[in-house]
Amino acid sequence: MTLRLRLLLWLLLALVLLLFPLGALTVQQAQRTVQEALERAVLARLGFLVSQGIVRVQDLAQVVQEFGGVGFILGPEGRITFTDLGDYRLPEGLEQTLRAGRGFRQVRDNWLWVALPGEEGGLGLGTPLEEVAALPQRLLQLYLGLGGVLALLAFSVGAWGLTRSLRPLETLSRELARRNAENLEPLPPPGLPEVRPAVEAMNALMGELEAALHRSRVQEQAARRFAYGASHELRNPLAALKGYLEVLQRRPGEPRATEGALREAARMESLLQGLLTLARLEGQGRVRGQPLSLNAFLQQRGLRVEGDGWVEADPDLLALIVENLVQNATKHGGGVEKVEIEPAQEGVWLWVDDRGSGFQPEVLPRAFEAFVKNDQSDGVGLGLALVAAVAQVMGGKTHAENRPEGGARVGVWLAATKIRQP
Repeated sequence: MTLRLRLLLWLLLALVLLLFPLGALTVQQAQRTVQEALERAVLARLGFLVSQGIVRVQDLAQVVQEFGGVGFILGPEGRITFTDLGDYRLPEGLEQTLRAGRGFRQVRDNWLWVALPGEEGGLGLGTPLEEVAALPQRLLQLYLGLGGVLALLAFSVGAWGLTRSLRPLETLSRELARRNAENLEPLPPPGLPEVRPAVEAMNALMGELEAALHRSRVQEQAARRFAYGASHELRNPLAALKGYLEVLQRRPGEPRATEGALREAARMESLLQGLLTLARLEGQGRVRGQPLSLNAFLQQRGLRVEGDGWVEADPDLLALIVENLVQNATKHGGGVEKVEIEPAQEGVWLWVDDRGSGFQPEVLPRAFEAFVKNDQSDGVGLGLALVAAVAQVMGGKTHAENRPEGGARVGVWLAATKIRQP
């Protein structure tokens, strides 16, 4: 059952629950009003005739003709002197009340009995209430007819209003049906204020989903590049090692073959150690550090440093960053030109400048990716990737650029410590 149909049925039920009690109350009130009006009219007519003096038979006939029923004339003492009751019986207590000089009014068996005594005589009337009793049925029929028309009209207007009001939901449903993994654009603002929070929440969710899908695609591409790079880097030393071992098999004790085999084995060990470190860092959460003076930390490792700054860092991980930055400058940049500490907003930059020719234009944007190398050296291309991974787990970031005067500049930003140590 659709939402529109459920709302319309609830509207119809509300109309029925409202109209039926209201109709019953209206009919009951109308019957009471008509009966009271009839009583007032009879009393007024009888009172007028009695006030004229002696009551005549013609007066009685006039009242009976006007209101219907039967009548009777009262003498000065309240006794009945004339009547056209026929087979009708007077209500009990009527004569006693009239003799006491009091008027009489009573409804019995759908008849209204009214009598007024006077000094020179009085009048009494018994009129049937069939018309008044039948009034509820006629009013109910009329009310049901009009109520049905009004209910149908209200139902039609309600259906039109609901259809118009729910149109934004239908539009939203169509827009949602168009969304998929390839199309996660935000939903348009809805026309219903009540739906706006839900649409905003869905847009936020789709934004997060789109970002997650993008990260997944990027990670998938990175994983493919990583697997390709790892297999490529392992293939070369394995091929070289196989060649050296074949030489040693033919000529045992060959010094150059032995040195080459050891060199390639060391290269493979370095590559595997780097891969293991990367895998460990990628699966590691945020690392909480301790306050460290960068200047003192670097001087302890035999480096000449310009500037100073205090950072929140893990000593072992910071040592891994420094080691790889220095090795990158030494092996692939012609040596270390300068190590500089530069305070920045809420953090500190550690820069290492080299004496080389700088990054190639196509390499610079990917300088911190695994297996990306700037030259044809026998390096494995994991040094700067390790720097980026370590910086990430410590809440830092990396940057690489070519200096105008020549050479490359590679830096790591780390958060400044909140408590400065002496």
